Amino acid sequence: MTVGGTGADRGRATAAIDSGAGPVIVLLHGQPGAGGDWVALATLLSADHRVLAPDRPGWGADPRPAMGMAANADALEELLEVVDPPGPVTVVGHSLGGGVALELALRHPRRVGALVLVGSVGVAEALSRFDRVLAFPVLGGAILRAGVATLRRGLITATRYSEHHPDARLAKRVAVLPTLQAAIGSDSRPTVGRARRSFLVEQRALLAETPRLEDALGRISVPTAVVTGTSDRIVPVPAARSLAGRIPGAELVVMAGGHLLPFHQPGKIAEIVRRYAALATGVTDGLQRQETPEA
Repeated sequence: MTVGGTGADRGRATAAIDSGAGPVIVLLHGQPGAGGDWVALATLLSADHRVLAPDRPGWGADPRPAMGMAANADALEELLEVVDPPGPVTVVGHSLGGGVALELALRHPRRVGALVLVGSVGVAEALSRFDRVLAFPVLGGAILRAGVATLRRGLITATRYSEHHPDARLAKRVAVLPTLQAAIGSDSRPTVGRARRSFLVEQRALLAETPRLEDALGRISVPTAVVTGTSDRIVPVPAARSLAGRIPGAELVVMAGGHLLPFHQPGKIAEIVRRYAALATGVTDGLQRQETPEA
């Protein structure tokens, strides 16, 4: 597996992960994030596919400033022009990366053969009140600057308490905590400096672009799986169901887990991706919308 790219092969310097051979699968990370986050899923899929996991603009090693979902899709199209896959690709998008995947299918439809959207944005129901607060030009930045250390400690304490006391008043107030936790990062990857700026740029773009994206979902014409975790509090199940309902023929897959399904359950996600990658390279008509519960 090539991680970070060496520049030795055409197109391989532009993706954090570029491994395997065969039909192309593209993995798009959320926020904060980086292409290297996908290593577990990429390892499984690269046995019979070429797997690309780029750093999106504003993240990882990509030097470009952060941008909105539509501009991200155009940047991804530039990468795919270099890679020059032999046919339409399967695009897997996590969280905000799902919005980028949808935009690619809308703006560059010849590129996309299938979509797998995990904990994906794309509809108004996926936006919480705290998402809107973080998008405020001054207040959002202040929250991130002040919260990197203090709020993280509070999040850890509150989340642990809520897990052991699910009926307590505090537990009922931690619905916004996963969003805040994503915003301020973790001990191993704090959201500081460039990453903080990228987060804020994308957060504002998310609010600005979601209405137009939602209105266009009926034009998605490729096989699409919308995957959600039963305990996802960032993009909850009703939002995923709404997203699937707006995409013609989309399948809704509900499985146990939270927002980080690609990293906590890579085996199950790999099974879904392989199924849709087969549709992307074979028969793509006649897929009926259904809701598929997973164990």
